Amino acid sequence: MSTAQAVREDGTPAPAVDQPIPSTRRSIGWVGLVTAVLSSAAVLLDAPSWLRLVTVLAFVCAGPGAAVMAHVPSGRPSTSVALTNVLSLSLWAIGTAVMAWLNDWSPTVLLLVLAVATVVSVAVAELRHRRVTR
Repeated sequence: MSTAQAVREDGTPAPAVDQPIPSTRRSIGWVGLVTAVLSSAAVLLDAPSWLRLVTVLAFVCAGPGAAVMAHVPSGRPSTSVALTNVLSLSLWAIGTAVMAWLNDWSPTVLLLVLAVATVVSVAVAELRHRRVTR
């Protein structure tokens, strides 16, 4: 593995691709936190169906993956966003498969379990970030 730094055409050093971008991780974490809280509130408070649809769909596409990606350094923001979406959909599918296998399907329970896990994970990542930046 080469330790030489990449250089742009004008001779200035190019930014390292594998450097973590904390602001991207924090933003993704906050998106996960907001979608978890809004979707849980919409379901538990029996909001209008269009509001439940929008908030739950946003959570399914971003929430659980954000809980993971808030801890994982990634080189590019676009990679972080893509992995957030893929992980979210995968975690939802795994939860669905496990509940179906157990013959105890309840989308509300799955949503609430993943939402609580998301809030806890993002809170831990945020606390870790604040402790490191002091």
